[in-house]
Amino acid sequence: MEFRDKPMQNLVRIPEKDICKNARALLLDGEQIVGAYKTVRDQAVFTTHRIFMVDMQGMTGTRQEIFVLPYRKILHYGIKTAGFGDPLQTSELTVCFADEHEAKFGFIGQDELLAVARAISRCIL
Repeated sequence: MEFRDKPMQNLVRIPEKDICKNARALLLDGEQIVGAYKTVRDQAVFTTHRIFMVDMQGMTGTRQEIFVLPYRKILHYGIKTAGFGDPLQTSELTVCFADEHEAKFGFIGQDELLAVARAISRCIL
């Protein structure tokens, strides 16, 4: 997955126990998970310090590519809330980094988007 080229769409919340073990192993002491989400196979994990983007590869998903995006490198972010009549109630978070790249995350529902945006705000403001 090249996070700069394609957004992670239709993210649905998953329990912490379902986060891939390699991403959990990268957590630091005191770092807490704000929310964990998945597409069909890939995962996005938002913590109190950074974002883990997990690309599950291969037939079984045992091979994984993990991008770690620290909040301290974020210059700004934008949100797009769900509109009237949107059957999936999709909302979007766009995060812009100091190296001029961006990552996009599409959530099902608006509450998840706002919780993640608040966590990012705490770190960059």
